[in-house]
Amino acid sequence: MANSLIIGLGNPGAEYDLARHNVGFLVVDAFAKEKGLRWTLSKKHRAHTAKCPMEGGSVILAKPTTYMNDSGTAVLKLCSYYKIHATNVIVAYDDIAFPVGDFRIHGREGTGGHNGVGDILSKIGGGFIRYRVGVGEKLHPQMDLKDHVLSKFSADELQILKDAMPKILEYLQLLLDKGLEHAMNLANRKKFI
Repeated sequence: MANSLIIGLGNPGAEYDLARHNVGFLVVDAFAKEKGLRWTLSKKHRAHTAKCPMEGGSVILAKPTTYMNDSGTAVLKLCSYYKIHATNVIVAYDDIAFPVGDFRIHGREGTGGHNGVGDILSKIGGGFIRYRVGVGEKLHPQMDLKDHVLSKFSADELQILKDAMPKILEYLQLLLDKGLEHAMNLANRKKFI
């Protein structure tokens, strides 16, 4: 396995803690905790990072310190420094198309309307893996999408996410161990919630 990069997308700052848009941060935080890793601030990479040695290489976990719409800056810096190709980049982020805690894995191109993914695409090109974690549809049809993704999870939703996290991490590890096709074929034919 070559070096890999798992980027959790979110916005920095306490005011965004537990916001739907920050579910990518929650995923990489849980992965780091499971592996017993410590986060360090890397100013030159504009991200908090944690390194996980694995057979044949390392997995770099990262939470950009840029805001969501500039996530690609940190990804580009980390890919350049660690010599990681886009096909070895996994981006964990929020998706309103799925219920809270459900998830899908894709290698296809496009942004799906997600600004963070769009910025990464503009900075490193295509080929990276999308790890889409459900945060639920808008609470009210007339609600602005930005307001929805910046809203906090309810206590019930946080419990659902907590219950789903072991499965989310299991498939993230499967992705690292067995590759995109294997993980995608198993994950995308199921509903986890």
